[in-house]
Amino acid sequence: MSSPAQRKEEPELYLSVLIPVYNEEDKIRDNLQKIVDYLNGKDLSCEIILVDDGSRDKSLGMVRDFFKGMSSPSHTILHFDQNRGKGFAIKQGMLASKGEYVLFLDADLSGSIEEIEKLFPFFKSEYDILIGLRTTRGFYGSKRVLLVRGLFGVGFLILGKLFLNLKVWDITCGFKCYKRRTVNLIFSRQLINGWVFDAENIFLAKKFGFKIKEVPIKWTHYAKGSKVRLVRDIVRSAWELLQIRINDLRGRYEG
Repeated sequence: MSSPAQRKEEPELYLSVLIPVYNEEDKIRDNLQKIVDYLNGKDLSCEIILVDDGSRDKSLGMVRDFFKGMSSPSHTILHFDQNRGKGFAIKQGMLASKGEYVLFLDADLSGSIEEIEKLFPFFKSEYDILIGLRTTRGFYGSKRVLLVRGLFGVGFLILGKLFLNLKVWDITCGFKCYKRRTVNLIFSRQLINGWVFDAENIFLAKKFGFKIKEVPIKWTHYAKGSKVRLVRDIVRSAWELLQIRINDLRGRYEG
């Protein structure tokens, strides 16, 4: 499937909610219901964009069944046969969005849709990008997973500051909201498909002079097991962060 065409900059809706999905069959139906119930209870024009990034379970079929016959809120389902990474899914959904504000959140609702209430006061402010600053309210999984994730997060933060001089504390938080004017400029230039895409996009935001605000939100960690291999993934992340700097020096983010 080819990438969706980039949208014109004039917003057609107030809010787009973007959800990347990869093998989420155990939670996706219930979590979509929570999102739909919340949005339908608000007096604002909105859409849901769901990007299935090559799921190998029943996620895609469950999503299609869930939205069948539903007219409100409006929704778009993008599906890609091959799994290419969360960064790829977010990029495609962002470029397909129509909202004046575009929020992406994780499919497991670690940051619930209700937490957008914390962002609303800043929508009309000078800030262009709002990033959730995670405050933990619970954890479902092993203590080892929490420890590994915590160590990786600290390592990634240090590397982000070292290679890119990023001044954001929670770089990888899966709860971010972009104003329309930032979307095409940043995401059309995104080159990284994996988890370092967050750092790349924050780097681009800084490069183009956009203002960023971190807003504390409640966060629940869900984990059945950790896919993080601490040393390997920190080394890989260091290389990808360095690649962002190299891309910039080569002018790949220009034009």
